[in-house]
Amino acid sequence: MMRTPRVSVIIAAYHSDSTIASCLKALRLQTFRDFETIVVNSSRGDRTREIVTTQFPEVKFIENPTRLLPHAARNRGVLQAAGQILVFTDADCRGSPDWLERLVKAHAAGREVLCGSIEPAAGSGWFELGVHLCKYSFRLSALPGGPCAIAGTANASCTLKVWNAVGPFEENRFASDGLLSWRAAKQGWQPWFEPRAIVHHVFRHSCLEFWRERIERGADFAEAKTAFEEWSRLRLFMYLVTFPLLPLIQLIRTGGDAFKCGWRMVFFSTMPIPFLGHFGWSLGEARVHWRLLKQGVPWTRGRTS
Repeated sequence: MMRTPRVSVIIAAYHSDSTIASCLKALRLQTFRDFETIVVNSSRGDRTREIVTTQFPEVKFIENPTRLLPHAARNRGVLQAAGQILVFTDADCRGSPDWLERLVKAHAAGREVLCGSIEPAAGSGWFELGVHLCKYSFRLSALPGGPCAIAGTANASCTLKVWNAVGPFEENRFASDGLLSWRAAKQGWQPWFEPRAIVHHVFRHSCLEFWRERIERGADFAEAKTAFEEWSRLRLFMYLVTFPLLPLIQLIRTGGDAFKCGWRMVFFSTMPIPFLGHFGWSLGEARVHWRLLKQGVPWTRGRTS
């Protein structure tokens, strides 16, 4: 009789042929061994299927005939998962050898929802480091652990108990990990940042792609957050009033994280990149808030925090 694994690692893949092999090789090197790996691929036109099925026969490989957004792919993976702990990462991430061990130990200590740290891949250049600071400064491994708002699925895990209570992901949103985290926190399972559980992220996009992504993701996040928290017309208006200051505020927070982690020179040398990214994100949010204002959201409404 086949033994049920304790952990299921679920990886969404889309045109991932340049990174999936290194991601799966890192899983073979894990010090914790009681896990299964599930890859959900929706890019039939590249070599991802060939790489996974020929080089990594131990992996459960699922292929969808049409494009799946990342959280839709993760939902498909969970349906095939046998573990009591669900671990999520991306095909362009490589876990440190003790990555799963650190997550499992934190779950054993009573944490139900976890977010690990995200470091840049070795050899990252000036632009890649600037992008990393913009997107993941608050997930650097030198920061202290503690409660966090969102367990981002580049490096996150939750128990099956939590998933059954607050899952699945909303499949049409990039911010669905935020929604799941907020729903979990509402039921008493506050996400926890475990900095010693490290993955290394490979950034593959151009400056234009980065700019477009930040606008898109900012808008998607705003739609999710305003709906979940039932933002009032007053709160939307106050956001728009402060919009010009928000990229600078975010840049200061990024700098604070960088200074705490010994990234001072990296922050100063790459500063235009995080600022560009924060401005794009804030612009995407502002567009959504302006649209909601024009739709006539009530001045007072639901929760305000």
